Amino acid sequence: MDSPAAGHDIREGRLFLEDPDLGGYYGLAIHIDRVLLKKDTPYQSLVVAEAGPLGRVLLLDGYIQLTDFDETGYHEMLVHVPMLTHPDPRRVLIIGGGDGGSLREALRHPGVERADLCEIDAEVMEASRRYFPGMARSFEDPRASIHIEDGIRFVREHPGSWDVILVDSSDPVGPAVGLFGEAFYRDLRRALRPGGVAVTQCESAFLFQDLIRDVFRFLPKIFPLAAYYTTLVPTYTSGVIGFAFCSLGPDPLITPPDPRRVEAIGELDYYTPLLHRAAFALPRRFLRLFPPQISDRQGRVDPLSAPAPP
Repeated sequence: MDSPAAGHDIREGRLFLEDPDLGGYYGLAIHIDRVLLKKDTPYQSLVVAEAGPLGRVLLLDGYIQLTDFDETGYHEMLVHVPMLTHPDPRRVLIIGGGDGGSLREALRHPGVERADLCEIDAEVMEASRRYFPGMARSFEDPRASIHIEDGIRFVREHPGSWDVILVDSSDPVGPAVGLFGEAFYRDLRRALRPGGVAVTQCESAFLFQDLIRDVFRFLPKIFPLAAYYTTLVPTYTSGVIGFAFCSLGPDPLITPPDPRRVEAIGELDYYTPLLHRAAFALPRRFLRLFPPQISDRQGRVDPLSAPAPP
């Protein structure tokens, strides 16, 4: 077998290796059958490929963003955990998410009256329309409003506008760097309506410990309730990706999802009400990344009970 190509060198019939993490010792490799699209947009390198049982794969700057095989583990957990924690989400904003997967899931909720999607790179949306129509059909929903612009500026310019904000970002490189900073999270809070919830893609706790520590140093100063939860996505390096849950009131550790609302969103592939709560149960090595008010609470069997033993 050929040695794997790395970085942006994505070729048909070859094993492709993402740039390795952990100082070059650990990476994710997939075999590329066909390259369907390869182009440089004004913001990033974009590739759509086919990879056997993984189906179609979207890569940005040489990093896997989604595959047909496991995209539901990401999109359903990013969206339905906050949407079903909020008591009545009517206005929703998605930052990024140009593939349409998060918008597709948000629009499953019949109570949503308007869903704004703000994506900086129109080329990602066009690629999804052509190669991922099952996700991109969400762009045509009459409740959806599409904005091709910088999500950081868009959030800053619309205070008090949304019940739920979902930040469906790539890794903190290129156009996504600012989505991991304190100033952006302060703008997120201002953009929420009273009692609102924001959830952001917040990386793997196996691989991005410093970034997660940094984010959760300032989150408790901005939001009265902050937490971290995870989902399983095998084609993301480490197989685990996490989310920062930021709330002005609704608490996923206290209030279980309403079964009637779960039923109303229809048949899903990954999310279940049991996973909704279990996703906040973290390994000890993850809990050590967070300040005590977060790690103690998420480490308890009952979040209202006494702290967990050391």
